[in-house]
Amino acid sequence: MKVLAKMAYTVSKLTDYSEAALDRASAELLSALGDEAVTVKSESEWKIFRDRWMARKNGILTQVNDLWLKPAPKEAKREAGQQVNLIKGQVEQAVADAKIRYQIRTLPISQTSSEISEVEFRRDAFEKADLVDISLPGIRRPIGAEHPVIKTMHEIVSVFQKLGYSVAEGPVVETDYYNFEALNFPPNHPARDTQDTLFIAGQQAKPQRERLLLRTHTSPVQIRTMEKMRPPLRIVMPRRTRATRLCFTRSKASPSTPTLRSAI
Repeated sequence: MKVLAKMAYTVSKLTDYSEAALDRASAELLSALGDEAVTVKSESEWKIFRDRWMARKNGILTQVNDLWLKPAPKEAKREAGQQVNLIKGQVEQAVADAKIRYQIRTLPISQTSSEISEVEFRRDAFEKADLVDISLPGIRRPIGAEHPVIKTMHEIVSVFQKLGYSVAEGPVVETDYYNFEALNFPPNHPARDTQDTLFIAGQQAKPQRERLLLRTHTSPVQIRTMEKMRPPLRIVMPRRTRATRLCFTRSKASPSTPTLRSAI
């Protein structure tokens, strides 16, 4: 057997568990692993290579566990265990890559690696070889779904955008000036009542127009937009407003209501 003739590495029992000694032993093992992996040219050679390194009864990984980890003194168990785990991961990866290398020439991949990304090429190869490459990025799954109200709002906005409207946005925490005064709401207007408007606490010392509140409508966005842009304006203002409006479907106050306003 050509592969067996080159497999000269044997696991030696460790007597020195210092960091330097563990690193030297690991480097020697991984060097032998790499040398043997590149000699695999066929399925039969790959199976010999796989069993030599990963067989449960007498594979090199089993020998490493028996000759390195088990005899390790108590104070060196942790470091030895970490080193053995790293070696195990690299051996598993080397065995998987060796299978890909000998199969890659016969895989019916429609494109060459120069035409597609390395990630796509490796994923295609591993799928056709019925393997899982744990080094590739995972498949991201969509989390949840859009709420029907939000989805409907986005659809409405897209209609307005196709009609030539622009989307305008503004702060949810507004001043009294933009929410009421600039829109010609006099001080005694019912909409200013605390039963209809949620004011930010602790602002009694401020002038009326500078006091902060949670906007009760999206009309303040119109004022802010007109301050920045010249007419003609075509804007749509989708976002939430806050007011203690009664929601009859739940029979309690609804502090957050999605609204959609448009202005020409």
